[in-house]
Amino acid sequence: MQETGFITSFNDDEITIRIKDLSDSQRYMITNAVGSQSTMYFDDGRHITVDQRKKIFALFNEIAEYLGYTQVNVEEILKIRFIEQMDNPVWFSFSDCSIEIAKQFLEYEITFCIQNEIPFKTKLMDEIQQSYALRVQLLKNRICFVCGKKNADVDHVDTIGIGRNRRETNQNGMHVWTLCRKSHQERHKIGVKSFAQKYQIKPVKLTPELIKYLKLANERSFDNEKSY
Repeated sequence: MQETGFITSFNDDEITIRIKDLSDSQRYMITNAVGSQSTMYFDDGRHITVDQRKKIFALFNEIAEYLGYTQVNVEEILKIRFIEQMDNPVWFSFSDCSIEIAKQFLEYEITFCIQNEIPFKTKLMDEIQQSYALRVQLLKNRICFVCGKKNADVDHVDTIGIGRNRRETNQNGMHVWTLCRKSHQERHKIGVKSFAQKYQIKPVKLTPELIKYLKLANERSFDNEKSY
């Protein structure tokens, strides 16, 4: 059960909340819940922004068009799946949910598109670059950090060294991103620092799991050197 109320008093570790218009069944549930552990959520007053709502519904439409569903069906399915994987599942509305819930859902929605190879027209690269988890998704799915093209190359930001066999080198802790051929060529032309500043992109730090997933090195490379 979820209800909205008003905090009327606070004394040390006791909080009094006034809830209006409770039904008999709700009163019964609360009465029997006295003494049990409960969780409280505090609204900091920041609600979903116009930009967040615009992007969320634009993606709904693009997913629906690609999969052949209605926009309403896509919204219902993704919303239920998102709520099921929350630590503390709670129903919400895109009309007035918190800015944090909107941020988490948009990230979930983008991840869904990336993992299911659903192309999106909505400009989301700025949103993606702000999330480390989404940048990892770009890397794992070999999508260009700059333009979003598929089949991008894994580009090492850290220099491995001339003459060294990359597959025999311990790459744990090195930083990489994925770039299409055009972006890759520009990166080498203007340098890593200028390239990163121009497109406002950030690399991902390699872990043994990522190295194995991307098949960047041989198994024995992990024992060759200390990680960065």
